[in-house]
Amino acid sequence: MKAWQHTLAGFLLGLVVVAAVLLLVSPRKGQPIALITPTPRLTPDPTATPKSIRVHVTGAVKTPGVYTLPDTARLEDAIQAAGGLLEGVDPQALNLAAPLEDGQRLTIPASAQGSLTTDDRSLNVALPVLVNINTASLAELESLPGIGEVKARAIFDYRQKNGLFTALEDLMKVEGISQSLFKKLEGLITLGE
Repeated sequence: MKAWQHTLAGFLLGLVVVAAVLLLVSPRKGQPIALITPTPRLTPDPTATPKSIRVHVTGAVKTPGVYTLPDTARLEDAIQAAGGLLEGVDPQALNLAAPLEDGQRLTIPASAQGSLTTDDRSLNVALPVLVNINTASLAELESLPGIGEVKARAIFDYRQKNGLFTALEDLMKVEGISQSLFKKLEGLITLGE
């Protein structure tokens, strides 16, 4: 072989060795990463449509009529929808927190002597006549919800033995009157102050 052929062969061999070293030493390249960005939603998620009820409000309100209210509405909301109470009507005589039902008719009384009347689809939202637990007879005590003959007698006997009640909560000292029963009675009883 001639000298120039040796030089060319050495040069080519050198190139192969350098290429091999570079392949071994250089960091490997991975697969290209494709970045995918989610397309934003242009329409909002649907929201639940609130349920509504319709009630008929009559009596001592400024604008009697049929009103659509949210299904969580209370008597106070129905009165406000009807323009409020007429002048001279005492709102304290009403249970403004009484829940309403669809299709209910509410007749707001003009005085505390009347009673709030509703149709048969309603909960009892009658104007309560407060029962004085210090002076009530057995029959008056039995008119309270959850108080039968036995509990009325227990209240009467407790009052005779211990004297007049000084606080409404003292009623829970009577045997058979639980805290849950007291909560039901709380807006229906008085000490006669």
